[in-house]
Amino acid sequence: MSQPETHISTRTEAAAEQRLGGVAIAPGIAIGPAFLFSREQAKVVRQHVPPEAVSAEVQRFQRALDRSEYNLDKITTVAQDKLGADSASIFEAQKLILRDATLVDGVTARIRQEQCNAEYAVHVVLGESARRLEASSNEYLRARTQDLYDIRDRIVMHLRRGTLLSSVDPSAVVIAENLSAADIVLFSRRGILGYATDFGGSTSHVSIIARSLGVPAIAGMHTITDAVTPGETIILDGFNGQVILNPTADTLALYRVRQERHAQLLLEQDQLAPLPAETLDGHRISLRANLDLMEELALLDKNGAEGIGLCRTEILMLMLGSVLVSEEQQLRLYSDILAAAGNQPVTFRILDLGGDKVLPMAHREHNPFLGWRGIRVMLDKPDVLKLQLRAILRAASGQPVRVLLPMVTTLAEVAAFQAILQEVRAELAAESIPAATEVQVGIMVEVPAVALLADQFAEIVDFFSIGTNDLTQYALAVDRGNDLVSKLYQELHPAVLRLIEQTVAAGHRKGLTVSVCGELATNPRAIPILLGLGVDELSASPTYLPEIKRIIRAVDFAEAQRMAAQALQAHDAGAVVTMLDGWLDQHCCDMRHVIEQSFSRDALRV
Repeated sequence: MSQPETHISTRTEAAAEQRLGGVAIAPGIAIGPAFLFSREQAKVVRQHVPPEAVSAEVQRFQRALDRSEYNLDKITTVAQDKLGADSASIFEAQKLILRDATLVDGVTARIRQEQCNAEYAVHVVLGESARRLEASSNEYLRARTQDLYDIRDRIVMHLRRGTLLSSVDPSAVVIAENLSAADIVLFSRRGILGYATDFGGSTSHVSIIARSLGVPAIAGMHTITDAVTPGETIILDGFNGQVILNPTADTLALYRVRQERHAQLLLEQDQLAPLPAETLDGHRISLRANLDLMEELALLDKNGAEGIGLCRTEILMLMLGSVLVSEEQQLRLYSDILAAAGNQPVTFRILDLGGDKVLPMAHREHNPFLGWRGIRVMLDKPDVLKLQLRAILRAASGQPVRVLLPMVTTLAEVAAFQAILQEVRAELAAESIPAATEVQVGIMVEVPAVALLADQFAEIVDFFSIGTNDLTQYALAVDRGNDLVSKLYQELHPAVLRLIEQTVAAGHRKGLTVSVCGELATNPRAIPILLGLGVDELSASPTYLPEIKRIIRAVDFAEAQRMAAQALQAHDAGAVVTMLDGWLDQHCCDMRHVIEQSFSRDALRV
């Protein structure tokens, strides 16, 4: 495969430093020469195949499938060696697609019926499937389109007897329009420093592998391939989602110091994982993982997760192609999760549909965030809810399980759910199907009405889980996805903190555990406040857990309580942040570095 020639930048020394933004998908800092990578895309044209040659053309397609599978086997071996079996399963999934009847039969039928060449048939069949996913309103489904394009390109290359080889200059920062998961695995053998792409998002397989390999990465930059000159030294900031072109000497010096500090933090993570999440004066808190993708199961032990505090089942099922999957498919999914968690607790959130998530049975709504979503949908679709509950209870047979209800607003909703749960348990017993006998039911506290009536909800549920993302936007009347008002989205606003404090107090009076599973749980500034408010558990993406634990183990609980009390009396979020930064400067200055690099994002806006 031909590659663009790498040459020294012709920028003048006087050129101004330029910063381009994108989506930070894997943390870290890379400093090095830019390498513009492009996969040669030869044009695929339709060619007529004589009737007597059609069978041979089908056989040529089958041989290309064989070669593609062999190629993926080699990539899988490398991935298993570097990432483990769970991450390598991405390529196993691509191999399954290669042999999927929809692909094989579709291409074969097109070759025979249209008497066309195999390259064209593959391009059309897989292109149509990819475009259907690409048109989805759901980010997770759109992210799967790259797998289909990767497979399409791989088969076409083998049909042309080409080699799909991803090569890159050693110790470079790769810049590309797009990359495949296989590219990232192959790059890992070349000493890649990091990569930035015009397209892509945080849920793609590329992103998952980059995070597993520890390679800093940014996606969705739109114009990075046009802006970068091959060979020029650039800085890739995978914490803040920035690429810095023509950096000044001062900027380079600053980022080299940050690189060294981050490297030291990474070395300490392995030592942190087995240690308890305990304050300096012995106050213990549980750290659990939020689970979005099956690939994250491999990160639980590595990052010291004490079970799964929030399993977003709607995302996991969307990975299977739909939220309306069979009971048996769900059973296998939940069983794998419980097995990976071992004896640690697992909390399955009931399908949380609507709002910004795909909802196949939905009506068009003017304001979906205040409309038909969460538990409202599931109570209106009891057949869907019962199917999910059957699968969860069957998977958890012989062990306790927790289920979590999203978007609860009334006590009646909880009562209606519990009636359906009892109905499902009775049905499974009548069918003599083994199922969990201990079921804890909790609710997401993400609507201010629930926080205000937390004492009443505490009478009928087993635990609270505070979803700070929605709680903040509802309490402050701010759409967190609207750039025009994003400055007003302040998770450390005293009003939000008071709702959290009221929820914790009500839960504790009834002996309930209270967790925080929203973005606030990953904000280092917020950790002392959440501790001081009495939160029992924090749940976050596995990759954030070591940093959260680092903060917890550097805080005195009594001091955290004093800071929380002061924050509750503050006039605005700015005052809370100023107080916390001052405390960190005085008592834990290294944590300011973590904040500046790892957590400078929307959750910190004040």
